[in-house]
Amino acid sequence: MEPKIARDLFARFAMERILLDFLQDIQDQVQKVEYLSLEIARDKYPNTRNLSIGTYTLHPRDKCRLTRIEDYHKNLALEKDDELIVLLGRMGDQSVKIIESDIQEQLFSASVNMDLASVNENTVKSNLSISNYFEKNKDLFVRFEGNIVDISPDLLKNSLWFSDDSKLNSIFESRRFNPNKIEEYILKNTYTETYDFNFDLAAKYLVVQVDLKAEYQKISKKERFFHIEFGKN
Repeated sequence: MEPKIARDLFARFAMERILLDFLQDIQDQVQKVEYLSLEIARDKYPNTRNLSIGTYTLHPRDKCRLTRIEDYHKNLALEKDDELIVLLGRMGDQSVKIIESDIQEQLFSASVNMDLASVNENTVKSNLSISNYFEKNKDLFVRFEGNIVDISPDLLKNSLWFSDDSKLNSIFESRRFNPNKIEEYILKNTYTETYDFNFDLAAKYLVVQVDLKAEYQKISKKERFFHIEFGKN
């Protein structure tokens, strides 16, 4: 075998070996499991909320926080709702109505779309106003005083979930535009992000067997409507 060919083959073999070792190292890190006491877990992951005995994984947006594997995606969705309510309150919000529906319920979806179109085109002609619709079917209703507030320019920069959310950034900017502030907003959202969650791997470490994929598929079929009204200031 010629020296050049031998060197090329050796270099190729060495590169393949490096790649295999690299991939194996990644796999080992992904499957790494820590058994921690509650005291150590609180020290190591100080931003974790409601920490108790159970099986956790790293939070997708905060390396200093753990989140429980059971109901993983549902918990993250509720966590986002909690922060959204706080942020809207700091923007001078007066009320937030949140309703969740199943996308597969076609009659429900058609009804909602009709009401939204009627309100947008001519509220007076609407047989059922959007506020009445939410009032009759609401899952969650929050009311603030609706006072004039000083909105911090860093409000969304410091946000865990919404620093890069285009819709909330548009609300934020319009609330800071004093000559013509936004007063009402209707937002529809569908939860579809998996955050590269490894369902099969996570299921291996659960004490109680849970169908994590089924849980995710269930929540990803839900539409969430946010009817937001700000104080008139």
